[in-house]
Amino acid sequence: MEIRQGGRFDPEAPIYGYFELTHEVTGEFLNREEFLIKNISVGGANFLSNYPPHIGNTYPVLIHYGGDKHPFTVKIVHSRIQRFQKQPEGVFKSGVVYSTGCQIVFDNDFQKNLILGIISNDCGIPSRSDPLPAVVSLAMAL
Repeated sequence: MEIRQGGRFDPEAPIYGYFELTHEVTGEFLNREEFLIKNISVGGANFLSNYPPHIGNTYPVLIHYGGDKHPFTVKIVHSRIQRFQKQPEGVFKSGVVYSTGCQIVFDNDFQKNLILGIISNDCGIPSRSDPLPAVVSLAMAL
């Protein structure tokens, strides 16, 4: 029998595989609250931030990449407290840091290509024992 410290919550949308970033990629909500992208996939991302967005809501965000700020829309599928930040560091202020999972709502092909570029250039590749997802093959072809 497994005993959990906290309850299990169903996400707003299904969550699929992801790639952890090996380089820091940041962004911001339109209220200027910054976030760090912890991992990303073609369909979504996981942000770490001091800002607690509401599950089920849609938010415009800016992803900082390649010297520019790129607009995206994300739908929040889950959010939980990740840790308590004692001192300000990087994009984090002192206080609660939230782990937020979101689904990316693509408005155009440029946004999809940008996400594939981030996966291709800034994410670790799964080990050879893992089956290579189609998205990695597509990203490597870019």
